[in-house]
Amino acid sequence: MKRTLITIICCIAAASLAQAQPMPGSFEQTWQKGPDWLKNAVIYQVYPSSFKDSDGNGIGDIPGVISKLDYISSLGVTAIWFNPLFESGWIDGGYDVLDFYRVDPRFGTNNDLVELIEKAHKKGIRVMLDLVAGHTSDKHPWFLQSAQDTNLQYSDYFIWSDRLPDKKAEKDLETMLKDPNFMQNTTGKWMKSDYPRAKYYNKNFYACQPALNYGYANPDPSRPWEQSVDAPGPRAVRQELKDILAFWYGKGVDGFRVDMASSLVKNDRDKKEILRLWREMREWSDANYPGRVLMAEWNDPKYCLASGFNVDMMLNGTTSASRRMYFDKKHQANGGCYFSLSGGAPSEFDLYGNSWPEDRIDRSTTPADMLKRYYDYTTDVFEWTRDWGYVASITGNHDHLRFNTGARNDPSQLKVMMAWILTMPLPILYYGDEIGIRSLVDLPNVEGANHNGKERAGGRSPMQWDSSANAGFSTCKPEDIYIPVCPEWTPATSYPQYVEWKAAGCKNPTASGAITVESQDSDPESLLNWTRALIALRKATPALWADARFEPRFDAAHPYPMVYTRTDGKATYLVALNPTAKKQTLTLAGTHPAASPVLCSGKATYKAARKGDKLTLPPVSALIIKLD
Repeated sequence: MKRTLITIICCIAAASLAQAQPMPGSFEQTWQKGPDWLKNAVIYQVYPSSFKDSDGNGIGDIPGVISKLDYISSLGVTAIWFNPLFESGWIDGGYDVLDFYRVDPRFGTNNDLVELIEKAHKKGIRVMLDLVAGHTSDKHPWFLQSAQDTNLQYSDYFIWSDRLPDKKAEKDLETMLKDPNFMQNTTGKWMKSDYPRAKYYNKNFYACQPALNYGYANPDPSRPWEQSVDAPGPRAVRQELKDILAFWYGKGVDGFRVDMASSLVKNDRDKKEILRLWREMREWSDANYPGRVLMAEWNDPKYCLASGFNVDMMLNGTTSASRRMYFDKKHQANGGCYFSLSGGAPSEFDLYGNSWPEDRIDRSTTPADMLKRYYDYTTDVFEWTRDWGYVASITGNHDHLRFNTGARNDPSQLKVMMAWILTMPLPILYYGDEIGIRSLVDLPNVEGANHNGKERAGGRSPMQWDSSANAGFSTCKPEDIYIPVCPEWTPATSYPQYVEWKAAGCKNPTASGAITVESQDSDPESLLNWTRALIALRKATPALWADARFEPRFDAAHPYPMVYTRTDGKATYLVALNPTAKKQTLTLAGTHPAASPVLCSGKATYKAARKGDKLTLPPVSALIIKLD
């Protein structure tokens, strides 16, 4: 690639410095990067309860997904990742598992899942499941047996104590128990017990999710509940984890996304033992089931990939480097973030349309700050982990609001964001984002979706297929759907209608046509077909694949448009994105007479000139150019 293509590529130096540092734990890599299908992967995340209901009970299921495999295939994605399908107590959206070896009856049977896998494979689509490795439901048979005494088969699968370790644990438990819904509270690490075994058990997320016992990295002899990682109980739990993987690999599953992957070993500050655990799993998996993929919810690629995972996910949570690309500190999207019409100006309204008090408006972070932090982080981790595995970018997921949030709701805005994610090394497309399903706030707290003030339900509403009742998701009565279908309006843009809806008891109005697969399928200008075009371009363009380099341009004085190149050494593509309401221009260093636009949204233009090629991006536009 010609380094003079862009005026400044600033973060490469930081990445080069990072390469000189030791890999976390100074571990030697003992596996080959792969498998090969990840190089050109686009993963489609499906929240199964919300995708398609085949039997009219108001809840999505596996036969419903099977009926939509042609649609999924039409997107061009290469894999489907399902949120938990295992039998659950449904206190936390399927993450409170009752049986790791059985599909939950609400979704169908193990036979249904095997049928789905076989039919997906025939279409060239791989299937990945969600593995809850760190905990179970408090109704799981293993836990119920462990709760009885100390010498049964599963007694040491969990962590029990007759005293709390310190004053903080005592205060946390007291705080948690004041919550009327304390079984869905994440405060602290311990829960009181009414079982014969002991007075307390260790939890991993909600109080109803007892932590599986993988041991303590540095056990304290004065705390008898802190078993070492190599004690019989923790070793048995590791073997159980292998047994679960082996069972589903034997059914044709191509891999797992592991929930809370870094949470398994306790008191592991330097992560030495959690890295050792997952390296053991990776080496075992590669030896016995080559070609399978382990993908983590870790959000720390250096540690994650050094531990043996094939993929880590770059999340958009509160503390992540990419957070301010999506949202401000209060989860707003009409300002205070990079991808906003205001060009990163502070949010002055909350998600309900109310004005923020002045002392709650964040005026400290500029668009240049947001972009630089993102560029610094991504160039660092992409270069650090190049030989170890892959880092995935997401459009959204089940734990966060969607692209279409608040005032960021026009298809042209969503196209710009889609172009960003689908030109990054390994994208994950959350179901419904390809048509622009809206996020909502104040939805009912269904199956533990919302916790400690975090409203996750707004990103889990049913898929919108057509203009029929319930947007084609289900034939049941609207009031019988387990979570409401997204209505026509959003609180941040139609506050009076929102107030009316609340006053009427949160009735379930259903979107009529505008945001559906049916309405967008044959429209060449739709977000759906823009998404398909981007994925098709990826598949045909090795310079956009996961192994190709990501090289950003950054100029603090001109943070817009967002510009970066992707190159495989043979061809180079430039991506330019303008999410703002103002025209943005950029002159590149040098001229490239052979350059040609390959995909454009919003009438953006590229003009070759002797004094430097010029990009002109009108408001809310995107342009992808093949440079050489």
